[in-house]
Amino acid sequence: MISYLVKDKFFKTIYFFVFSFMVLPSTAFTEGKESIKAIYVPLADHYAGIVAYEKYRYHMENADYTIEQMKSWPLLRAYFLSGKADIAYILSPMAMDMFYEKPNFRWVSLLHRDGNALVINDFVNKFVKLPHERLKRKPDEKIANAFVSIKKELGQHIECAVPSLLSTHTVVLYKYLKDYGKSLNLGFGMDKDVIAIEVAPPKSASFIKKKNSRGIAASFEQSLPWSDIVETQGFGKVAWYSKDVMTWPNGHVECIVIATDECIKNKRDALKEVIYYIHKAGRDIEISRKKGRSVMKRITNMIRKYIPEHNEESIIQSLRSDLSVINYRHLNVDKGGLKQIMDYAVEGGILRFPIDIDSFADTRFSTKITDLKIYNVSPVNYKGISEKITRETKKRLETNVKLLSKLVEHPIIINAVKERNSKNVLLSEIKVVDRKWISGGMQEFVNNLLNNPVSTFLRDEFLLKDDLYTEVFLCDKRGAVVGESPKTSDYWQGDEDKFVKCYNRGDGNVFIGDLEFDDSTQSYTVQISVPVKDNGKTIGVLVAGIRNM
Repeated sequence: MISYLVKDKFFKTIYFFVFSFMVLPSTAFTEGKESIKAIYVPLADHYAGIVAYEKYRYHMENADYTIEQMKSWPLLRAYFLSGKADIAYILSPMAMDMFYEKPNFRWVSLLHRDGNALVINDFVNKFVKLPHERLKRKPDEKIANAFVSIKKELGQHIECAVPSLLSTHTVVLYKYLKDYGKSLNLGFGMDKDVIAIEVAPPKSASFIKKKNSRGIAASFEQSLPWSDIVETQGFGKVAWYSKDVMTWPNGHVECIVIATDECIKNKRDALKEVIYYIHKAGRDIEISRKKGRSVMKRITNMIRKYIPEHNEESIIQSLRSDLSVINYRHLNVDKGGLKQIMDYAVEGGILRFPIDIDSFADTRFSTKITDLKIYNVSPVNYKGISEKITRETKKRLETNVKLLSKLVEHPIIINAVKERNSKNVLLSEIKVVDRKWISGGMQEFVNNLLNNPVSTFLRDEFLLKDDLYTEVFLCDKRGAVVGESPKTSDYWQGDEDKFVKCYNRGDGNVFIGDLEFDDSTQSYTVQISVPVKDNGKTIGVLVAGIRNM
């Protein structure tokens, strides 16, 4: 009996401690915090809000931040207006329509910029024949003309599904059609060229698929990644992206964050903290997409916990850095950007009336983090050595990549490349110099280049400071040498992987080459190529040779 009581007491004690730790995350981390409940729909538009929750909710000192998914825009609207949420991630025209009716909330942040696309089904593409490469697909007159041709020849009115008639997507569609002299009906009517109908984003892919099976022309204008889901699954094509229709500095306004007046008044510090971490999460997404697929998987894993219907490939395609069709930077309130959307919405009958944007916007929740430049984020590509080198060697190489990526931000390097690029020297002229260079001619030209300011800077910063480096040279956008130490074997590097794969048609990748014997330095070296960027745009390449590691 005594033995039983001892055991019973022991297990009760163990149970007490286990139970205490089980409930700890839901109590200890929220004690003394203000609740901030956010509502969203499953779109790439709202990824920053999801990543902020998944990655940073336990970092928040003032806010107990929670998120809840809504199945449709009407449900989100009704839920927010009923007072069941503090903040909502919402379409900007819908928010303006709500504010006109009842101005008891304010606009406190953007959630992203750009981010929607027009998709056409296979039937429409027979008339258009879109290019295979997405980068070549632009909002020209072909699709607008195809819509009209199908209407005239087959008697079919083109239906274009949008998430809501009160959406930025409808505004973008209206503007595109207007640009090419075509017209848009909202929900009904046969007198205009295209009819916009409401289809919930998760149902947009099946909408296209069903129309395909019936041989009926159809399209949709929806947020990412639903457009990419259609294309990756093979029953439609992305025709163009909204960023090319609704042009605006840093990207057009799309989904925004609205907060109730009560939340702003009574939970300001908590709200400010949530907005800060949304901006930080947006920055994390931008950095990850530039680092490449392997790093992006961490973001996709976070997103798919809350939106499993977004498959990994569609998310990665939506966030491709070369397309840059949605971005999570510059998320502070942008009154001019919202006015652009509002003016087209009113003109197209999408909004009944304009609103006072100054009254609608609350700029007190702006942050500095969202406008910071993103450095050192170029993907690292290995050529032939990634599977052969040890983990330690790879680590040492990546340490040097970070060092070089920081050094190429120096004004001497950027200005030298910009100055050379501004001269627009023809490639044929560069090749003439290259031939003479290789044959040992043009000695005065060579001497001047070896002793110019940027060459002196490279020599001082690399070769004289660290015996690890065997050579360093700087190239312009065509691959011609701008500065170097010592003299390279070739003047023109534009046909070699060290330049081509690093410059990457202006998209800038870090490139690490093979271990090779280098004639100019008479040593075995690994060359690291790092893109030189100016305001995010690749303008040249820096190459550094490192001794056999």
